[in-house]
Amino acid sequence: MTIRGYLVEAIGTFLVVLFGAGTVCTTYLTSYQTVGGATLAVALAEGLLLAGVLSWSTLLSPGCCNPAIALSLWLTGKQGFAVVVRLLLVQAIGAILAGLVVRFLFVDAVLLDARLGTPHLKAILGREGVVTLASLTTGFLLEMLFSAVLTLLALTTLLQPRRVQLGGLLVGLTQVAIILFGFHLTGGSANPARWLGPVVWQGSVSGLDTPFADHVVYWGGPAFGAMIASIIYSQAIGESEPR
Repeated sequence: MTIRGYLVEAIGTFLVVLFGAGTVCTTYLTSYQTVGGATLAVALAEGLLLAGVLSWSTLLSPGCCNPAIALSLWLTGKQGFAVVVRLLLVQAIGAILAGLVVRFLFVDAVLLDARLGTPHLKAILGREGVVTLASLTTGFLLEMLFSAVLTLLALTTLLQPRRVQLGGLLVGLTQVAIILFGFHLTGGSANPARWLGPVVWQGSVSGLDTPFADHVVYWGGPAFGAMIASIIYSQAIGESEPR
């Protein structure tokens, strides 16, 4: 991969995190929260933006602005370990910079209510909103499922040259569906960068305590999801490609 490829990956991840976290925060400035439109707003903003970003970023980089998908590139033998490590690094940088922009774009009162737009466990928490082993397990399994579906779709369509190409549309629409299902459960992240970018800045907002209490859900779940998708792809799909 070229330097331009890594730069594109960082920019793409920056935009995905900025629009995702930013839209969550924006819904707290409007009546979306009271009419139940926040989920739809976030799903459309993040999914459609992702579709657009992938349509041009994948011309130079296969990372798909998602560490889970980048990991699958190594697991399926599509990219070497060193390339994937560099992809993960630039994705993290792009995500953290996006979180910083969100931190200074909104007032603290909005950031407190929206938790800086970070995906966190919600309806599956224990009593009084406490993170429990049961909620962590449920969240882990959900994010694993979300990431497996998204990663497998990316491997078999966007990153598969012999398939009909629709840019990033299919992946973006899948992200819309994931958020519609998972927004009130885990946030519907399916992307460790989407969580990492804003969570590192939560400590700078007074009142946002224990931001990393549910951290294993947002990196462990996607990592296992990527492994599952990679196994399915390698064993059932990749080997059957025409040569």
